[in-house]
Amino acid sequence: MVRVRRLMCLVAVLVVLVGCAQSGQKPALNLPPADDTVAALVTALARLDLEGVPVTAPAQADIDAIVSGMDQIKPEVRAGEVRYETSEPRATVTLEYSWPMPSGPWTYQAPVSLTHDGQWKVVWAPSVVHPQLNQANRLVHTHVPAKRAGITGYNGTALVEEHDVVKVGIDKTRVPPEQAGASAQALAGVLGIDAARYASQVSAAGAKAFVLAVTLRRGDVPPQVLDVPGAVGVADKAMLTPVPGFAADLIGVVGEATPEIIAASKGAVLAGDQVGLSGLQKRYDEQLRGTPGDKVTIVGRRAPTGSPSPSPASSPPSPGPSSPAPAGSSVAPTVIHSTDPVPGQPLALSLDLELQLKAQQAIGTVPGAAAVAVVRPSSGAVLALASSAGSNGQSDASTGRYAPGSTFKIATALALVRQGYTPDTLVSCTPTTTVDGWPFKNYSDFPSGQVGRIPLKDAIASSCNTALINEYAKVSGDDLRAAAASLGVGTDYDAGFPVFYGEVPQPDSQPKKGQELIGQGGVLASPLAMAGLAASVAADRTVVPWLVESARPTSTATPLTPAEGAALRTLMSHTVAAGSGRVLQGYAAGAKTGTAEYGSTPPLPTHAWMICYTDSDLAVAVWVKDGQSGSGTAGPVIQRVLS
Repeated sequence: MVRVRRLMCLVAVLVVLVGCAQSGQKPALNLPPADDTVAALVTALARLDLEGVPVTAPAQADIDAIVSGMDQIKPEVRAGEVRYETSEPRATVTLEYSWPMPSGPWTYQAPVSLTHDGQWKVVWAPSVVHPQLNQANRLVHTHVPAKRAGITGYNGTALVEEHDVVKVGIDKTRVPPEQAGASAQALAGVLGIDAARYASQVSAAGAKAFVLAVTLRRGDVPPQVLDVPGAVGVADKAMLTPVPGFAADLIGVVGEATPEIIAASKGAVLAGDQVGLSGLQKRYDEQLRGTPGDKVTIVGRRAPTGSPSPSPASSPPSPGPSSPAPAGSSVAPTVIHSTDPVPGQPLALSLDLELQLKAQQAIGTVPGAAAVAVVRPSSGAVLALASSAGSNGQSDASTGRYAPGSTFKIATALALVRQGYTPDTLVSCTPTTTVDGWPFKNYSDFPSGQVGRIPLKDAIASSCNTALINEYAKVSGDDLRAAAASLGVGTDYDAGFPVFYGEVPQPDSQPKKGQELIGQGGVLASPLAMAGLAASVAADRTVVPWLVESARPTSTATPLTPAEGAALRTLMSHTVAAGSGRVLQGYAAGAKTGTAEYGSTPPLPTHAWMICYTDSDLAVAVWVKDGQSGSGTAGPVIQRVLS
């Protein structure tokens, strides 16, 4: 008896389950499924364009009114299961909305009714878009940008923070239309911007527009602006560096989001938002920008032109499709979605404010392209990166790819030290030498007194090319690559900002290896990489320079040992005491000069290099394009940095 009862219960459960499964799958009255109509509705709502969707009443005007205040944000829409009435030609479906707001998706559900009168149609009502909508109200999105975070440097010094600025431009309501063009040209002349271009912008703007010319720090607005009819200044705030041009190629700028940035953000950025446009401001924009706040409010629709004003006594209609009200009726604003803005997080850098300014000033007097990098050997922190105006906005200091010339001989010396050489090991400094028939020589004014069998430290101090090339059989390509890597050169690391740590390719011939032994051939490095080399020598360990506090790279190379560091310091200190680095006596404890030929048309131009380290925990590298010599061209720049 118990088994029979259990069986009857099981049958009853199965009947219920089967009934539920059938409900919502097969229409009554042998009607076709409504799937096509639902699919068309979902696609159309995502476009906010209901053309082609079968509806029971005109809907597009409602849609346009509903989303007129939604900042052109469009929803993502999905449909649930269609459920059919058992005896009526009707059905319902629940739509799942997800609006991609800058702060994150706004999601909700909205039920939709369908009816069949020859075909399935959507029973149109504004509640199809949101359950609380009717013909009297609409949606309005309010975007609240988060407070952008600053950028800090060494010891937490502010490198980018909020400053008072003035937006200067022409207010077309304050100048007769026929005079607006002349005012624009006059203002452009005062501000030093392209007059024809700005006048064209003013001419194309609306009759009541304010047309921005430039944004200036509050104390930098020329007083002559007041003399231009229609010119005004609008007070504002902006994230700026301590002085104009501070590490500009590295830090970058903040400005209004471009259409491309808005499209790529997938809803996170809206028109008018301030975003990073270049440099670190762009790379860390999401962190610095923070998360904006969003608010969606149901408000009354605008009254059509010519419609009578609503009576103050009129009461707000109850929400829902069953309570239509004329457009323009009084509707109490109702917030249906709200998120608070979350401020951005500061970006911590290692740059030293005063040293960066000094480096910029030092390199700014060099004609053509040039760059300087300063690293703290004890920590690897990048203290300054400055490129001259001749670098045309490129950060040659950190991303330049240039043959380092004789400064790379320190890496070659390390490879020899690892083969048992010492600073006093004798090497052959000959006037010329050949490797597999390829001729090599020293620079044109090489001191004749250094020719012959000389200690390795003298070969480095006088920068004798042939002395190192003559040892090419003792050093393999792998030996040279490993030695460079132990000095932080030639291995790629992710340091959280654009940086070229150098390249030391495997030589494909003995002559090519001879070239690489003196920093030519395929060897390339940036000034920052070579400053890291000098820092490694000073620190007795492999130093990989870093700039971003949260992205300190860890060396993967064979570590530089204290004994190796001591040998290299002997070579570099001897270069200052008795060699080509004498120009830095009183400034640096150790140094190395270098020139590197480039191009293919004799006489080949040269880049000038110099690297050094100090007793005050600094390592410096300077590169000058088309420089005559390391000591004569790059040395004075280092003097200005260290003075």
